[in-house]
Amino acid sequence: MVNIDLSYVLRPDELMHARLRMARRRRIIVWALAIAFLVLGLALTLGHGGHGPDSTGFLCIGAGVMYILLLTLGTRMGIKKQVSRLCKPTQVLLTVDRFTIETDLERGEFKWAAIIKIRETGRAFLLHPSPRLFIVIPKRAFAPEQLTEFSAFVAGRDAATPKGAPVVQEHVSQ
Repeated sequence: MVNIDLSYVLRPDELMHARLRMARRRRIIVWALAIAFLVLGLALTLGHGGHGPDSTGFLCIGAGVMYILLLTLGTRMGIKKQVSRLCKPTQVLLTVDRFTIETDLERGEFKWAAIIKIRETGRAFLLHPSPRLFIVIPKRAFAPEQLTEFSAFVAGRDAATPKGAPVVQEHVSQ
């Protein structure tokens, strides 16, 4: 029977880790586009023997650089904006049928049936009430026996309900 009460302050590095896990496919696509634009730009710029450099090549190189800046600086700036709202003292109550999360700014209560996906990484549990929204519960907030109990609950929950949230276990080296 799960009845776990947690208290923690989410750290910026945990938020960054969770956000990077969340957008893994998108980052792969953007990196592929950036590399393609850079290669195409270099080919167009350097490929014209006596004609001189091609402005289309420089445009492609610029687009590749912009994609790289979007990936690196855009992610960091987004995290910086979220830190003041999300990295606050947080209380979480996990029970068999629902969980409640509360900070000084907001309070949310979710039934487990509303969670469409649960990701378990090496550092945290990411609970997804929608495809683009996630709630981070760091594993360091759990006592060892609570962590074992909750991991078993999450694994059993997927097996017990045919329409339950898929549990994605990502074992990532830290």
